[in-house]
This record gives sequence, structure tokens and C-alpha cells, in this order.
Amino acid sequence: MDLIIDAWAGGTAAQRNWWRERRRAAEEAIAEESRLMGVAAPRRTPEEADFAEALRALWDEYGSPATEVVARHCEVSARTLDSYLDGRTFPTPERLDQLLIGLASVTGTDNDADELVVHETSSTEKLREALFRARTARKAERIRVRELATALPGGQSGPAADEPPTFAGIGPVPGILPGRRFDDRGALVRAGVHRQLMASIAGSEKLGAESVVLSGEHANDQDHGDVIVYTGEGGEGDQQLTRGNAALATSASNRAPVRVVRPITDISGTRAYYYDGIYTVEDYWSEQRPDTRRVWRFRLVRRVPAEQGVANLPQLDEVEGVGAVRGMRSPLSIQRVVRSTAVANHVKQIHDFTCQVCGVRLQLLAGGAYAEAAHIRSLGEPHGGADAIANLLCLCANCHVLMDAGMLVINDDLTVVSRADSTVLGVLRETPEHQIDREALAYHRTLHGMPNDATAR
Repeated sequence: MDLIIDAWAGGTAAQRNWWRERRRAAEEAIAEESRLMGVAAPRRTPEEADFAEALRALWDEYGSPATEVVARHCEVSARTLDSYLDGRTFPTPERLDQLLIGLASVTGTDNDADELVVHETSSTEKLREALFRARTARKAERIRVRELATALPGGQSGPAADEPPTFAGIGPVPGILPGRRFDDRGALVRAGVHRQLMASIAGSEKLGAESVVLSGEHANDQDHGDVIVYTGEGGEGDQQLTRGNAALATSASNRAPVRVVRPITDISGTRAYYYDGIYTVEDYWSEQRPDTRRVWRFRLVRRVPAEQGVANLPQLDEVEGVGAVRGMRSPLSIQRVVRSTAVANHVKQIHDFTCQVCGVRLQLLAGGAYAEAAHIRSLGEPHGGADAIANLLCLCANCHVLMDAGMLVINDDLTVVSRADSTVLGVLRETPEHQIDREALAYHRTLHGMPNDATAR
């Protein structure tokens, strides 16, 4: 647009003003579009408009000379002078002096008169005051925009987005409790939970692994909740004990804590991530797969709640994306090993896909429903839970997560206790066809550091 204005420099004032108005309208349209998209952008302040009005008044006072003429007598281009007069930009104090000298020269006054115009007339003093207020207002507006940008969903490029993560070391992340949900890998990086956008293992061979994101890419990985057998990184050829694999091996040697993040999906297929807490690399070994590839395998075991970086397990209102025991829910499904699909489906059918804890039945399209079969005592080592109907519960996705995290415990009389405030939420539904294993309930309470009677003070 500036080139078009320059092309019309030899035309009439009306023609030039027409093109300038078109440019202003285009800029305002772009600014409005950015505003509607939620992009933080500076807006023109009233003080800037006041300065432009004062400058235009002074310009008219000297006969409204063409900016091309004034530019010949000062060190400011005609295009820049036009932007000052239009209010699109404003000058520095030094540029304002040059502009005033150019105006004085166009009037035909001598050098002494020039100095008088620049320093002593009431009009120029008012113009300088208006410029000071405009520059001050512009600085305040930029601060406002930076603060707004950090508050917008997802953040924007700027100081907040460029700040280092809140935690960059090994162990629990201050302020991040197990059960925290993250919308994407970028959110994990910004929080310091997993500092790699692409790699599944973060850390160094010298210090050990900081965190692992379970990917589910390897069919022979085993996930028993508290115990994970994880295949190392390296998708082609034999895996080497380097980079992330070496970091996990170091963690096995120094027993350093490793953060584990699980991918989660809701029933609509939306993918997110769930911080599962601190694990220890108990063992690692190399084995040959049926396709003749040699891979590294790591056995990770969840640490007890006292070692998760907090005195108590997360409170319900601190578990993002999980929801409270009562009220609105966002069903999540965490990768778990279910040895017998038939047994799991049988438990769900007994209870008509209705949660035994909260009574919620998640209705799907075409008359279907959604529920999860949760083992009270986890399968596999070191728990040794049975894959039997007495060791299974039919739960909604949220109660499943809370049960696994120890936020829900069940007494032998089947009263369900919330770890949020030790209140009894109700009685677990039991049927003649589905009798609950009390020993498994006692094991679950002990595992999560509760007394034999979870309501005891």
C-alpha cells in the first residue's frame, strides 16, 4: 500500500487521501480478525489518537504542506510523515524535532525562527506533551498485551511461552501431583513433566532418565498398573544401550526416580496425557524378539504414595481431567492389561455397565454403554492378583482412575471411602452373582497406606 501511495505522490490530495483511507480500513480489518481469533494484539490508545490530532492541527496551522515537500527539508521520509499524520505510528522526540524543522523551513523562516518554532511556541510544547503521553500509553499497552497473551488458551509466543519449564530435574515436579491431565506433549514440556516433544524417554546417560511416556507401540509391553515392562527406544534394527535406553539403565543403577506419563483417550477418541507418578527402574535386560530384533526391556515399579513428592495423594479437585466422584465426568481410558476379556465383559453385563461406586451408566450411540473392568488387586508381580470375577469391579472411567490412585478405598463392609476428606460415599453394590473378595479389598487399602478400616481416624 505504501508503494501505491508513493505512486500517487504526484496526484491530488484527494487521491492520496483515498488510498490512505483504504489502507487504514484494511489494517483495522486485520486487527479485528486477530481479535476475534483470540490473538492478543496491541490496540491504538486514546493518547496516540490525541497526538495524531494535535500534529494534524499544527500541520494545518502551517498551511497543510505536502509531506513530500517537508521531507526535503528534514531527515524524515514522506512515507514516515504520512504515518505520523494518519496516527499509524508516532515519532521519537528526536524525529519530532526534525519534523518541526522541516515545517519551519517550508514556511520560509530563517534558522533563528526555526529554533523558535521547535522550542518556544505553545503549539509545539503541547505537541511534545501529547507525544510523551502517547509513548507512555503505548508502553502500558504492550505490557497489557504480554499479560493477555500468557492468559490465552495454549499460550502465545512471548515471555511466558519462552520461559523455561517450572522444573527441569529428576524426581517429582513441584506443584504437579499424580493424576494431572495434560492436553498435549507441548503442555508436558512446559510443565517440566516430560521435556521431550517427540522422544518417549527424557534424561541423560550420566544422570539417568527423568521421565517416560508410555507409547503402546510394542505389542509385548506389559502394563499391570503398578508394574510396567517397557520396551526401549529404537524402531529399526537392534536397539542399542544408548541415549534414552542408557538413561533408563543408569536409573536402574542409581535407583533414581522416573516420572511416568500415560497416554489416555476418551470415548470420543480425543487423545491426552496423564501423569501417573514416580516409578523405579527395578531391572533391565536385552532379549531377542521373534522377528530376530534385539530389544532392551525395563521393569518399572510404582513407588509408594509417600515417595510421590507429596505427603498425601492428590485431592479430587487437584486431579485435572478426572472429575469428582459425583457430578460431571470426562471418561478416560488408561492402557491396562486385562487377561480375560470374557471375565471382564461378564462383570460389566452383571451390572448393566453401571458403575458399582457412583451408579453412573455412560450411554453410547446405538443403545450401547461404556464401563471398565477394574482389578481390585493388580495382576502380575508383585501383587499377584487373580484374574477372577471376585477380584473385579465394574466402574466408570473416573472411578477406575480414582481407585487405581488410591483416592477411593473400600472397607470389608463395602462402604466406599473418599480419600479427599475421609467421607463415606455409599455402599458398593454387590449381587449374589458377583461376590467381592474381601482379602483383595484389604490388600488395596494396605497398598495405599490405609488402616484396615479406612474410616478410622
